[in-house]
Amino acid sequence: MDGRSSPAAFDHFAVFNLFLFQSRFLAFIVVLGALGCSPGSRKGEPPPAASPGAASSASAPPVAKPPSPRLSDPLWIRARDEDPLERARLAEAFGAAELLLALDDGGQVAETALAALPFADDADIALGPLGLRALQAAPSELSPLLETILAVAGKPARPREPLDPEGARACAEAMLAIASRTSLAREPRALAVSAARALAEKGVVFDRSRIPSDLDPNP
Repeated sequence: MDGRSSPAAFDHFAVFNLFLFQSRFLAFIVVLGALGCSPGSRKGEPPPAASPGAASSASAPPVAKPPSPRLSDPLWIRARDEDPLERARLAEAFGAAELLLALDDGGQVAETALAALPFADDADIALGPLGLRALQAAPSELSPLLETILAVAGKPARPREPLDPEGARACAEAMLAIASRTSLAREPRALAVSAARALAEKGVVFDRSRIPSDLDPNP
């Protein structure tokens, strides 16, 4: 041995150093990635500008809701009049569930749907949703909803199982809550009281003593 490193020893040493360098370089790249750095961005440089298409789509106004197809449906058009036969035909054609969906159209369509709902064979399934809408409605929007609830609740009971007893009870609770709002005008409160009593007569179970009596005529 002359004290000089053999080629094999040198090769092993070089390979080790290369492996160590690669490991450190990869670790450095991983840290950069975790910090959100990229080779194409430098400190102090502004971020790339958004494309014109992206900017225009972000500032575009919302698309207007298309007109309801019910506005041009002959059945709906004929049911706008006060003819109960036309309203009954509309209710028979679509049922309570479809009439409830039509309430979201608002305006004339919603008015027609409310007027037709009591004629539906399955009108009882509308009591729960109508009660919830009445609870959330503004005072100026209450009377049409309460009139429909009263008309549905006042229908004679059918010799069959209740279609939605839980919905009917929820509606009764809503009527009690509205009837107890002394800040409301007399008309909507009276409608709510009448609807609660009609539901009680129909067999909906709740504490009847909770029905306000301050609107009743003096004996």
